Amino acid sequence: MRLGYLHLYSPEVEGKLKDIGPEPLDVNFSLDTFIEALQQRRGKLKTTLVDQEFLAGVGNRYSDEIAWHAHVLPERHVNDLNDQERNRLFQSIRFILQRAIQYGGYMEQPLFKDDTLTGGYVDNTYVYNREGEACKRCSTPIVKDKISSRKTFFCPICQN
Repeated sequence: MRLGYLHLYSPEVEGKLKDIGPEPLDVNFSLDTFIEALQQRRGKLKTTLVDQEFLAGVGNRYSDEIAWHAHVLPERHVNDLNDQERNRLFQSIRFILQRAIQYGGYMEQPLFKDDTLTGGYVDNTYVYNREGEACKRCSTPIVKDKISSRKTFFCPICQN
């Protein structure tokens, strides 16, 4: 299964893309830009991260990885995060997405014959799809829950 479509760039496509949030790995995406966007949001961190109008390209799996890396529970409300947590969250978004690229993302089907990179992130996740396994930071079993009908994985001890 592949998620997404390939379109030639056209005015029609441009109109469909106008509501997509910033690309988090763009050189112009700064901590200040992120904090400003975050201040305009309400709701849970998980729901905010997967909202494509907030940030482009962060899906369900990466949102859990980002929250774990930032030491923040995905069920926390974004307006309750302090400055240090917001800073860690910004750094974690960039770190996790770059790491995912390095390992070839999570798509399990190779893109071409002899493709050995695509899908490599599946075996390198910190929390996603690791329910009951030891947290790589503190060895506490990873918990699976649902937030806004999305399965969510986190460490109940080192994320707060």
